[in-house]
Parts: sequence; C-alpha cells; structure tokens
Amino acid sequence: DTDRRVLKTQKTTTMKSKTTTLFSASTLALCAVMLFTSNSSAAPKDTLDAADVKFVKTEAAAGNAELKIAELGVQKAERADVKAFAEMLVKDHTQANKELNALATEKGVEVSAVISPKHAEEFQKLEKASKADFDKEFLSEMVSAHEKCVSNFEEAAKDAKNSDVKAWAEKMLPTLKAHLDKAKELAAK
Repeated sequence: DTDRRVLKTQKTTTMKSKTTTLFSASTLALCAVMLFTSNSSAAPKDTLDAADVKFVKTEAAAGNAELKIAELGVQKAERADVKAFAEMLVKDHTQANKELNALATEKGVEVSAVISPKHAEEFQKLEKASKADFDKEFLSEMVSAHEKCVSNFEEAAKDAKNSDVKAWAEKMLPTLKAHLDKAKELAAK
C-alpha cells in the first residue's frame, strides 16, 4: 500500500514536471513568435509584385547556375580565350549574385542556393564533356543562357514595378550583353 502511494506520488510529480516544462517551452516559443512578429512589423519589407518576385527568383537561380558552370569553364577550358572568358564570368556573376541576394533579402524574397534540376543537368553534361568538346559545348551553353538572361533583364528593366528591381536590371544589362557578345564571338572561332 505504501509502495503504491510512493509510486502515485512519483507519477504525479513527474506529470507536474512535464506539464511545467511543456508550459515553459510553449511560453518561450510564444514569446519568440511575438518578438519576431513585432520586429518584422516594425520594419516592413518593401513587397514586390508576383512578376518582380518571379524575376528575382529566376535570375538568382540562373546566376548561381552560370557561376557554377563558369567555374567549371575555368577548370576545363582548353583555349586560353575561353578560360579567360570563364574567369570574367566568375568575377562578374559572383558580384551580380551578391547584389541580387542583397536585393532579395531587402525585399523579403527567399532565393535558393540550390541549382535547379535543369541547370544541374547542363552542368553534369559539361562536366562529362571531353576536353575536345568542352569549349564548344561551354560556349554554346553561355550563348543560350545569356540570350535568355538578356531577354529577362530587358523585360524587367522596362516592366518591373519595383524601382529597385528595375534599376538593378538596367544596371546589369550592359554586362550581360557584353557576355553574350563575347560568347558569340568565341563560339564563332
């Protein structure tokens, strides 16, 4: 009988302890949510419309992919001029990606650092390309990617609703057009 009372007292104490711990954890979580909510509402993000968000996300993904492919070009290019082009792409796209990520953060847009399956497939194709074929395939990919990119940036420079997104697209266009021209020039050799 005494053993049952001791066991019952232990169970009650354990239940109270678990309840207190659960209550404390819930209270802390609620406070954290309230703190986060009050901080984020104190400094509202400049929201973007759907088209601007799509542009930022699409170009962040494309920029990350082009950087990875350019880094591969630095490693695998046979021709010195193609290797120099790949090095220029790495430098320019590293800076552009940094600026776009800052803009995305400022505007409250989450961008992924993960390369999309489409871009990953292209990277793997180039990674497996023979030394003899790499330069040609790399330049072909850079022409194709930069044609799409220039088109998207021209559209954003003209139609973006957010002035910061519009200004960034306008700022990047000359560099992207220069990349496209250089890729076409090298591909023609």
